[in-house]
Amino acid sequence: MKITKQDLAETRDESPLELFKQGIRAEETLTRYTNTLRRVLCDILEEILEGTFEQRAAQLVAEGKKNPEWVRDILLLISKKQRERTCLPRDHPDYFNPSSMRNFFKPIKKLLDMNDIGLSWKRIYATFPEIDNVQESHGWTREEIRTMLRFCDGPIERAIILVAASSGMRLGGLEMKWDHIRPIYHGKKGLSFEQGTEIACATISVYSGTSSAYPAFITPETYAALQDYALVWKQEVGRTPLPDDPVFKKSGSAAVAADTPALKRRIDKIAKKAGLREADRKRERRFDVPIMNGFRRFWNKTCKEASSRDSPLASLIKKEYMMGHAGLVSLDRNYFKTRTLELAEEYLLVIPALTMNEAEELRQVNRAQEETIRMFRDEKDARILRLEEMMGEMIRKYELEHRPAPRPLKKLELS
Repeated sequence: MKITKQDLAETRDESPLELFKQGIRAEETLTRYTNTLRRVLCDILEEILEGTFEQRAAQLVAEGKKNPEWVRDILLLISKKQRERTCLPRDHPDYFNPSSMRNFFKPIKKLLDMNDIGLSWKRIYATFPEIDNVQESHGWTREEIRTMLRFCDGPIERAIILVAASSGMRLGGLEMKWDHIRPIYHGKKGLSFEQGTEIACATISVYSGTSSAYPAFITPETYAALQDYALVWKQEVGRTPLPDDPVFKKSGSAAVAADTPALKRRIDKIAKKAGLREADRKRERRFDVPIMNGFRRFWNKTCKEASSRDSPLASLIKKEYMMGHAGLVSLDRNYFKTRTLELAEEYLLVIPALTMNEAEELRQVNRAQEETIRMFRDEKDARILRLEEMMGEMIRKYELEHRPAPRPLKKLELS
C-alpha cells in the first residue's frame, strides 16, 4: 500500500460537508444529522450565513477556523433560544423537549470536529436546560398487542407487530434481510439448526455485519407469520426472495427496503385504528407507551418475570444479551460467553408468554410442560443410574473387605 501526493491533495480538497459525512457510518444517522444540520444552517442561521446548504457549511467552517469565538457565540445563542422554547406549554407548537437538546447539537459538533475546529463544549453544554419533564411511561400489554393484531392490514403488518413483540428489538432491527433469519428446530439431542420436523423458535441477526450485531429470537408463531408474508412478497415482486433481499419492503413490485420511519408510521397507524392512540393528539410529543419502545419494554418485563433453569444471575445476563446489551456489567461480554443455541434454550421458557394466539399459546404451554417433564424424567433416570453404580461399587468393596482368608495348606506326609 502506498499513498501518493495526489491522494494527499484530494484529501485536503474535500469539502467540509464531505468530511462531515465521512464521520457517520450508519445511513439512518447520516440522514437524521444532515436534516438537523440543514435546518440549523439554512433556517436558524438564514440571516447569518449565505448561499446553498453546502456553501453555508463551508462558510461556518471557514469562519470557525479564523475566529472560533464567533462560532461559540452563535452556538450559545442557539442554546439560549432553544432553552426558551423548553419553557413553553407542552401543547404549544414551538415547544422543544429539553431531553432533545444534546441530540440537536450533535450534528453541529460533528461538522466542527471533522473539520478540526475545537470549541469549549463544556461551556455550551452548561447552558442546556434541566431535564425535568420526564413522563411516566410503560410498555404495551399483551392484550393491547393482541388488539393491534386484530386491526392489522395484511400479512406485512401482522409480521411487523409480532417481530417487534417477540424479539424486543429496536426499530432499526427491522431493516433486516431474509438471510438474517434462521429457524431452530427441536432435535433428538436438543436444539439444532439442522432442519427437523418441529420449529422451536428462530433467530434474527440484528444489525448484522456491524460491531453492534447480536442474536435476537422470535416465536414459532412469528416465524409462521413471516413465512405467510414471504408468499405475499413473492406475489408482489414476482420471484422468491433472495437471501440479500430486504424482509420489509416498500409497496410495489420492487424489492426496495422500507425505511424505519415508514415502518414506525405503520405501527402508529395500527395503534390508532385499535384505539390505543388518540388520532387528534397531533401536538402531544409524548405518550404513556412509546410506539416502538413499548414492544421492547413488554419483552423485557415478560422475560425478566419468566422462570429459568439457570442461576438468577446467569439468566439475567443471557436476557440482556438477547436485547443487544453487553450484560449486567461491561466485562460480561468478554468473560461470560454463550452460544446462540444456549440463548435459545433460555428463550424457549418464555415463548408461551410471548405468543399472542391463544391456541398457539396453549400448544406452547403444553410443549414446555412436556419438555419439563422429560427433563425431570431424564434427571431421575440419571440419578437412579448413579445410585445403582454407587451401590454396585459399595457391594464390591464390601465383598473385598469381608472375603474369608484362604486356609493354609497342610504338608503331605510321606510314609
